[in-house]
Amino acid sequence: MENPAPRPLEVERKALATGKWANLFMAIAGLVTAWASRSDAMLVDGLYSAVNFVSAMAATRIGARVGLPPTRARPWGRDFDEVLYVTFRSLILIGVLVFAAYVSGAKIWTFFSGGSVPELVFGPIAVYAVVIVAICLGLAANYHRAYRKAGKRSTILKTEARAALIDGALSLGSGAALLSLPFLEGTVLGPYVPIGDAVIVLVLILAIIWQPLAAFRETLADLAGVSAPGNTYAKVARSARDLARENRFRFRRAAVLQAGRMHFAAVYIDPERPVTANDVDLFRDTLAARLEDRVGPTRVEIILTTNDLLKSS
Repeated sequence: MENPAPRPLEVERKALATGKWANLFMAIAGLVTAWASRSDAMLVDGLYSAVNFVSAMAATRIGARVGLPPTRARPWGRDFDEVLYVTFRSLILIGVLVFAAYVSGAKIWTFFSGGSVPELVFGPIAVYAVVIVAICLGLAANYHRAYRKAGKRSTILKTEARAALIDGALSLGSGAALLSLPFLEGTVLGPYVPIGDAVIVLVLILAIIWQPLAAFRETLADLAGVSAPGNTYAKVARSARDLARENRFRFRRAAVLQAGRMHFAAVYIDPERPVTANDVDLFRDTLAARLEDRVGPTRVEIILTTNDLLKSS
């Protein structure tokens, strides 16, 4: 007898559990390396992993609640928790990067003001970079595999896979750049080696800050109730129109929102004949089942109306 396929939430939970402990190890390693090497770049790397660790703990709890039935306290369910998670996670990452920029800027200011800047110790950096890059690549692959097993519908897994790749790139870029600084001794850039890691941090921030900013912008659209992408709306409208035709109803229009992996569809129909509440419930449940296969989990509401007007803005 074949083993049943793992449930999406179980796949997500296991992937996040692995990521949680891996990020805790990387956060501790980053902070210890920052202390041993006196490098701001290593401090940023450790803080980034610390954010990923805390996020993984929150993501595990949120992922378990997504899709639960509505309650009196949460009449629309807990599906928007996933969007809130991605939103606040993006804000925290932006805050970490802004803090890192401030620390690096202060170091550069101190140097040019004639102050004392600690000399870097390169030994711990080399070991840290190799180990962390390997862990990040493994984590990204694990998250991506789980994302595919879960039906490519988990915004949480997609976000974590992207974060693991960014963490790996951050470690690789900062490690390689820092280890190249000693080769600048004896050149025209030699006097600026003490602030090399601060400059590297600023360059890395400029390279990666667009990712959390983009994620923040996307989730703001979901929270603001912006219509789902055109392709998703077209599939919902087509499915609703076809089902209405089968039931000899007149399809008026549909409104579709997206919150993470969950969709919300309000379908407006005119039965044009007497119907019972059971007929409407059956229409709703049948449509929800069809949309499950075509766009993903969808909460459907059916509204009986003769009005099909919808303002463009």
